[in-house]
Amino acid sequence: MSTLYTVNQSPASGLLETCLRFMKPSDGILFLEDGVYHGAQQDCLEAISSEIAVYCLKEDLAARGLTEKLIDRAQPVSYRRFVELCTEFDKVVSWF
Repeated sequence: MSTLYTVNQSPASGLLETCLRFMKPSDGILFLEDGVYHGAQQDCLEAISSEIAVYCLKEDLAARGLTEKLIDRAQPVSYRRFVELCTEFDKVVSWF
């Protein structure tokens, strides 16, 4: 069973480290709100297994001036794609 995890807190929160303990190779992670700062920091993305898909919400990247700083591994997604991802994974778990 695959899970899409959403993280809305910045790297300073330590929330990602907790979330990673539960993730499996078939899972994905979507950063939104202040969570998109993870997508601009190489060390944050290195902590995530290469088998896990990484997404960042485009609108939140733009609002924080991070669009051009996004690490290649993190895929920018629209709200529409966010909804599609929620249907592609078996369940969604939000970390706030």
